[in-house]
Amino acid sequence: MHSTIYDVAELAGVSAKTVSRVINNSSLVAPDTRRKVLAAIAELDFHPDSAAKGLRQRRRKSVGLVIPYGSDFVFQDPGMWAQTNGAHRALSERGYDLVLAVPQTRELVLQELSRLTKNRTVDGVILYAMEGVDTLIKEFDRLKIRYVSLSMCYPGQEYNFVDTDSPYVCHLATKYMIDQGARRIGLIREPEGFFHASKISAEQGYRRAYREVGLSVDQSLILAGDYSVESGYERACRLLTTVPDIDGILCVSDPMAMGALRALREHELVPGIDIDFVSGDDFATTRAMWPGLTSIRTPLYEQGYHAGEMIVDYIQSGKKVPGKLLRGELIVRQSVRSRN
Repeated sequence: MHSTIYDVAELAGVSAKTVSRVINNSSLVAPDTRRKVLAAIAELDFHPDSAAKGLRQRRRKSVGLVIPYGSDFVFQDPGMWAQTNGAHRALSERGYDLVLAVPQTRELVLQELSRLTKNRTVDGVILYAMEGVDTLIKEFDRLKIRYVSLSMCYPGQEYNFVDTDSPYVCHLATKYMIDQGARRIGLIREPEGFFHASKISAEQGYRRAYREVGLSVDQSLILAGDYSVESGYERACRLLTTVPDIDGILCVSDPMAMGALRALREHELVPGIDIDFVSGDDFATTRAMWPGLTSIRTPLYEQGYHAGEMIVDYIQSGKKVPGKLLRGELIVRQSVRSRN
């Protein structure tokens, strides 16, 4: 339990108003009284919230969203903003504010969590899953932090997460391309080491689609990007120059797809005419492209929304909430040729 200004007042044998005066360095407090209050503050490890200072009962309820990748990545990634938008909507509907925290390094995550939770700046945390986050989760029970994670944080996690089934939608897309006649499909997948090491990659869905039709997988067709436009461009250029008979490209995110499309233009290839192409996410920019891009619609907004609902349920009930796995869908447009 966190100490309050009233706990300090009781231990020091003074009023809460006197404690508040000490905190604010008022000259109206006698030296002996000030010493007693400061001793009580030290003994109880009390840290007044500068935004509230003793008015905890009137503090607005809030949830922290902690994304440990730094602002340069976060504020340029539409997927993260879709998740943030969904979380904000769910929280606001339930009377909670969203506090966004973007530590620049993974090492700063616990420090940020401690800052947010020690003085009840937030009532709970939505944490973006990442490689190594399982070690952070072990600290949550000790620190009494109520959390929900966007994606699973460790193998066998059963509670407090909302994940998307990326192998499922990657299988849908690969199978569709194969069914339409593609055979040499380049996959630009998620980065290595982005999520925890045992998280099943979208690549597994790609491989399953090939196995189901008795085709072997060429490892040279599978490249990991980093969710950026630049990585999509670079990986697509590499595929187009090293695999002369490539007849399709599948990207697991829209930013990488935008980069890959630039590579196709430079090679004078038109999606749906010269090569098959499937994009991930299906954001508004993708839906506006012409010819229309066949796309994986990833439920990122819904993921954030469910996470917002889940953390409020956890805060209010005190009971862990069973995890959710969301499945996307394939939206068929004009960028995949039919040879049938």
